[in-house]
Amino acid sequence: MAVALAPFFVFCALFELVPVLILLGGALGGWQEPTLDYVLKVFTHPIYRQGVINSFMLATASALVGTVIGTAVGYVITATRHERVRHGATALASLTSSSGGVSLAFAFITVLGATGAITIALRLVGIDLYSVFSLYTMTGLIVVYSYFQIPLMVVLMLPAYAAVKREWREASMVLGGTARDFWRHVGIPVLAPAIISGFILMFASGMGAYATAAALVGQFNLMPLQIQRLRAGEVMFDPAQADAMASLLLLFVAVAVLLNQVVGRRARRWAR
Repeated sequence: MAVALAPFFVFCALFELVPVLILLGGALGGWQEPTLDYVLKVFTHPIYRQGVINSFMLATASALVGTVIGTAVGYVITATRHERVRHGATALASLTSSSGGVSLAFAFITVLGATGAITIALRLVGIDLYSVFSLYTMTGLIVVYSYFQIPLMVVLMLPAYAAVKREWREASMVLGGTARDFWRHVGIPVLAPAIISGFILMFASGMGAYATAAALVGQFNLMPLQIQRLRAGEVMFDPAQADAMASLLLLFVAVAVLLNQVVGRRARRWAR
């Protein structure tokens, strides 16, 4: 058994453990004379600190939007009696949940940008969209991120809704319970772990997303964009500081994944 698993462990060591050790070494300024100066600077330097705050706010806001709307849409898909509609909506959610990057940013620019189709159409009827909304701000980023966060939540919630058995509803009705009583005492408690797990996964996705934000607002102050500027920039070139920020970002995502495992373990109990 150990011999059979040896290639897997070698692969994990080369492509997971070694890169993490190199990253941590860079964040500490090297293993020869390690220092926490670069790590502490992430929290003390106003620009880096604001980048952490902006990333946290963007990930949290887009995850909340995705959780609320995705949970509702998932229920509608599950409750519909039209099988073709259900299959089509599920396929569409699966497709759009993996969208992102430069293509998604370009699509939103052509539709909601300063000279986008919807922006121009509204301007023709006397409505100046950019007086209240701009695609190139935090609000715009939340809207763009929600495009793939909402379908991701739908995909995550469909198995959870399938775990809410029809027999439970019938038992609730036999005992005199209303639909509201069922969802309050049975449905929502059963779905809660899956909802929390979905929110955590979308938070991790929002924290680490890079290509969409880079193509849409390349100079915005976000952690992934700061790491890129510190690694490839000419004025702000500082690889050690980039490694420190990347280590912190990795820590955020790792904690989110661990929390998801803890919450997901409870959610899977209802799916048996």
